[in-house]
Amino acid sequence: MRASAYYLRFTAPVRALPRASTLLGHLFWWYRYTHGKEALEELLQRLPSLDFRLSSAYPEGWLPRPKLPPLQVEDTTLRKRLKGLALLSFETFQNVAEKGEEALLEAPEVTKNHAPPTPRRLRRTRVGIDRATGGARKGVLFTQDLLFPTGRYAVYALGEPPLDLLEGLRFVGSMGYGGLASVGAGVFQVEGPEAVDLPEAQEANAWATLAPSPLEGALYYEPEPYWGRLGGGYVGARPFKKPYLRAKEGSVYRDKNALRLLDVTPSEPPEGARVVEVLQVFPLGVKV
Repeated sequence: MRASAYYLRFTAPVRALPRASTLLGHLFWWYRYTHGKEALEELLQRLPSLDFRLSSAYPEGWLPRPKLPPLQVEDTTLRKRLKGLALLSFETFQNVAEKGEEALLEAPEVTKNHAPPTPRRLRRTRVGIDRATGGARKGVLFTQDLLFPTGRYAVYALGEPPLDLLEGLRFVGSMGYGGLASVGAGVFQVEGPEAVDLPEAQEANAWATLAPSPLEGALYYEPEPYWGRLGGGYVGARPFKKPYLRAKEGSVYRDKNALRLLDVTPSEPPEGARVVEVLQVFPLGVKV
């Protein structure tokens, strides 16, 4: 499948690697800042009818393992090695998409321990804040675990973006992605776009997603609970969106066009706003 790749080079640590739903939230805030609230509302109304899809970020040349029916393996060491595989190289993804999990037995990820680059783990010590004064709270220190990704991470796009995706990603990269952006985390540079051919089965009858997706319609999936924080102009309001369940990247669907604008408005919305989360299937064909 032909897609456009945007490559991120991180110049600061992050709480977590970019995922499609949160990245889209950042992009939509940028669009509201530059085009206005009415333009954003109109874009969200059109979004379900568009063929535009955005993936989460992956190390260049790697994709999430499709959540296909697992192999039954007796050897304990091999079973643990297979269980620990979260990302696959393009070549291995192609083989798994065509032949199923049996292809993993001959994959270099299993036979040669071939693996993607691993982000460095950092621990940052910070000073506690006194909520009454807004200043440092004497004697209160705490630590936070962070990741520092090395090399290039790819975000893939399908279809015609309804906004200037390169400019939007550059804005997000300069302001910082995710939590702790206010203290310098999540900063990255953007390269691209570049046309790439993503691996998939030639005669697919199902689709593995590269983005968090709705549970409805999932054939094989791994669910995860999610408590998102309000961002953009709503930072400082009641912090959490309504919690929900979604399917993780790699989950498999019959419908490659699934997209849902999930209402996650908190019980006391800031300024009476309606808050939505975009859950989409970014489809790569697999055989089931």
